[in-house]
Amino acid sequence: MRQDIQKQQNTLQEKRVNQRRLMKRLEQTNEKLLTMKQKRDQLHRQLTKEQRDIVKLGKFSFTKKISEWTGKWDEKMKKEIEEAAEVELKYNEAEKNVLDLTAEVEDLRNELDKPDFMHIAEDWEDFLKEKESWIRMNDSVTTQTLQKISDDRVRVYSMLREIGEAFEAGEKAERALAGAMKKLDSAEGISMWDTFLGGGIFVSALKYSEINSSDDHVHQAQRALRHYETELMDVQDAATDSYQVNKNDIFTFTDVFFDNIFSDWMVHTRITDSKKKLHAVMQDVRRIQDRLARKRAALDEEIRRLDQQQDDIIMS
Repeated sequence: MRQDIQKQQNTLQEKRVNQRRLMKRLEQTNEKLLTMKQKRDQLHRQLTKEQRDIVKLGKFSFTKKISEWTGKWDEKMKKEIEEAAEVELKYNEAEKNVLDLTAEVEDLRNELDKPDFMHIAEDWEDFLKEKESWIRMNDSVTTQTLQKISDDRVRVYSMLREIGEAFEAGEKAERALAGAMKKLDSAEGISMWDTFLGGGIFVSALKYSEINSSDDHVHQAQRALRHYETELMDVQDAATDSYQVNKNDIFTFTDVFFDNIFSDWMVHTRITDSKKKLHAVMQDVRRIQDRLARKRAALDEEIRRLDQQQDDIIMS
């Protein structure tokens, strides 16, 4: 009977922990989604204004004719188009993030709607009443000690699971960061050619193609780091340790990177600076991965200690 109660408690505790974890993730992801939607909408308004400015500049006027004769109109139009293109790049990146976060919210809601979590509160209350009744009839020091060992084992296994999920997310983040840095290496080489050697139209086109590709890879790294951050928060809750990636640089990467993107010198400088920031984030991830590995080894040792403690009691 004791083993049945212990098994039932372990199962219910694990479900309750998972439910709380998913509910917290859903709340945090909804907050991120709201913030990103606000940013996207602000960029959309800015983009609409830039588009109106271009249309307005293209309409006939005597002032426009004078500007054309003096060569200033082409310069103004070029500046307006570049400004609109910069905003469009930022808007597209924000829209990608909104889609990612919307999908994450949907996945979390579907997970919480599974049958396992439908009546967990009622099941737990019923179990506690049943366990209380059993303890009153079978109370003993040995029983309480074995129950304490069982509770500790559930706690440690829960931490091990959270650490394992975080470590796997960290490995994915490392791969995504490596891919982004590789793309930036390629863009940097082409940018150097274009900036210092005068690569011409073809090289400029190739450079912006590499920049777009780099943006996609950085976006993938942002998404992987966001998932890593979520998993680390679960570990922090379970282990009461602090695990944080200094990710601010990469999450503001596209905002800064796309400013003055059509200036050759600014592009080259931005690529070089962005590589340094990505490298710093990578070092942060590797540092935390090392800490997670050490924590996992310590928890494995604690499980072995609890198993031995239980065996000693049973065999005594």
